[in-house]
Amino acid sequence: IKYPRRSIIVKLPVRMDDGRFEMFTGYRVQHSTVRGPAKGGIRFHPKVDLDEVQALAAWMTWKCAVVNIPFGGGKGGICCDPLKMSESELERLTRRYTASFYDTFGPETDIPAPEQSNAEPDSR
Repeated sequence: IKYPRRSIIVKLPVRMDDGRFEMFTGYRVQHSTVRGPAKGGIRFHPKVDLDEVQALAAWMTWKCAVVNIPFGGGKGGICCDPLKMSESELERLTRRYTASFYDTFGPETDIPAPEQSNAEPDSR
């Protein structure tokens, strides 16, 4: 389990509220699917990168195994500053991200989940 099963990097063009387009980088890592589909949140952070997402996906593998639930480890990330984005910009970014992984996400393969920092608008 030293290396992830799958690591994907995508570019995400998103129309901002002022009409211009901005390019974001998104990541999805499936660390292990031995115990079941990969499961893990999506981190929105200005300094998120592939190394961090891979480490967090590995950590999720171990967390699921320790509590004996039938999931493997996965994690996603989008390099952005959510504190500087409007709610509609974040929605467009999230929709672009999920559309980019339409062939990756699914109940038998990879289950995305919100991160606590993304779950409630008041936490921004």
